[in-house]
Amino acid sequence: MQGSTSFVEQLRLVPTVPSFNPRYDRTLVGKQPRSFSISTQAFLEKDLPDIKQSSELLAGFKELIHPEGDTYLFDQSRRIITPSNTTVSSWGRTMDAVFQKIVRLLGKGTKLPLSSELYLSSQGGPLEVAYYLADHDKKVIYWLEETDAQSLGLGPFESDADLRGALTSEYWVHVDYFPNHRGLDAQAEEDLMGTLRHGCIDDMTAPGSTFPWSAEECRHFLSVLEGFRMSNSEVVLAERTSCIARLWAAISRVRHIHGYGSSNARLDRFQGIEDYLNHQTVSSLHLALGDAVTFGNSQHTFRRMTELWNGRVVYQRHWNAFLDDMRREWMQMTYFPLAIWMACIILVASGKACAAVFVSAWLSAAAVLVSLHLLQAHATDKLSTAPGISAWISRVEDLKHGLRPLSIKFALPRALTIYAFISLQLGLVLVYRATS
Repeated sequence: MQGSTSFVEQLRLVPTVPSFNPRYDRTLVGKQPRSFSISTQAFLEKDLPDIKQSSELLAGFKELIHPEGDTYLFDQSRRIITPSNTTVSSWGRTMDAVFQKIVRLLGKGTKLPLSSELYLSSQGGPLEVAYYLADHDKKVIYWLEETDAQSLGLGPFESDADLRGALTSEYWVHVDYFPNHRGLDAQAEEDLMGTLRHGCIDDMTAPGSTFPWSAEECRHFLSVLEGFRMSNSEVVLAERTSCIARLWAAISRVRHIHGYGSSNARLDRFQGIEDYLNHQTVSSLHLALGDAVTFGNSQHTFRRMTELWNGRVVYQRHWNAFLDDMRREWMQMTYFPLAIWMACIILVASGKACAAVFVSAWLSAAAVLVSLHLLQAHATDKLSTAPGISAWISRVEDLKHGLRPLSIKFALPRALTIYAFISLQLGLVLVYRATS
C-alpha cells in the first residue's frame, strides 16, 4: 500500500484540452498483407470476427468506434475515457492511480460527480498524464488545479463569461470526439435547430451577420438534423450526437470570439470598421505611390479585405467569394496581356516597332508573370479552410499598414495590363505617323 501511495503522489497531472487531441495527426501503420487459400463458402460458414479484436482491452473498459472510424475506451463504472492505442497493463495501473488522485482532489469520496467524466492520455513521460474533466450539466471542461489558460490556447480572457465561452467550445469538441457512450442530448438538439433557424434569417436580413454559416448552409444542416429525428433510430445515435456536437462547437467558438452574452458583444461584423481602416491608413509615401500607380484599384481591394478581416475574424464564405473574384481577375490578366504581347511581337517581326511597343511588350509580359504568381500563391487548395485563410492573413499582414501592401500587390496585374495597353496604343500611333 505504501508503494501504491507513493506512486500516486509521484504522478503529475498535466491539464489539456480536447482540441489538443492528436487523433488526426497520428502516423498511419501499414497493414501486413497475408495470403489466403480458402473457398468463399467455407469463409462464410466461419464465425466472422468483429471489426476489431478486443481480447487485450483493459479490465472494465469497453471499446467504442467513432463514426469516423477511430476507437476509444470507456469505463462505464468510473466514467473514464482514454484513447484505445494505450491498452497495456502498465497504463491501466497508471489510470487507477490517477483516478484515486482525482477523486481525492475532488473530495467526493470514491467517485466522480454524476455529471462529469474524466479524459486521460499518456503525456510522454512515465509519470505524466494529460487530463481534463467534462461536465455534461454545465457543458464545460475543467481541471482541478490552477491552470495557465493561455498555454492551452484559451486566453486571454476579459471576464468569467469569456472564459465560460472558451470552455463550452472545448466541451463540444470533446462530445464530438467521444459520442458513443452517452444518450442523446435532446435539449441541445432542439436548441441547435432553433439557433440554426435564427442564423438562417439573420444571414438573409443582415449583411453583417456574425453567424458562422450562410442561410443556404443553415438549411442544409437543418435538413440533416430533421432526417435524424425522422429516423429516430438508436443505430445512428453516435452519428447524431457527433453532428450536433460538431455544429455546437463551431457556434460556440464564434460566440466566444464575439463576446456572446457580454455587455460589449460584437453584434455586426462591420462594427468598428472605420476605426480599423483609419488604423491601417498611416501616411506612407511608398504606399501612396502604389495606390496612384494602380489607378486607385488597390484602395477598393484594401477596403474589401479590411471589411472581411475586421475584428481579425475569418468568415470562410465571404473570403471565398473575394478570393474567387481575385482569381478570375488574375486569370483575365493573363489572357489580355498575352494578346497585347502577341500584337507587340507581330509589330517587332514586321520591323515597325518603336520604343513604346517594346515597353508594352515588357509590361504585358510582367502582367502575365505577376498574375501567374498570384494564382499559384493563392490557389484554392492552399486557402480552402477558415484556419488556413486566417493563418495566411496573419502571416502577410503588415504590422504598421495592415493589408494596404497586399492590396497593392493584388491590383498590380490590372495596372500593368492597363499600362501595356496604353503603351501599345501609343506605339501604334507613332508607327502610323512614321509610315504615313
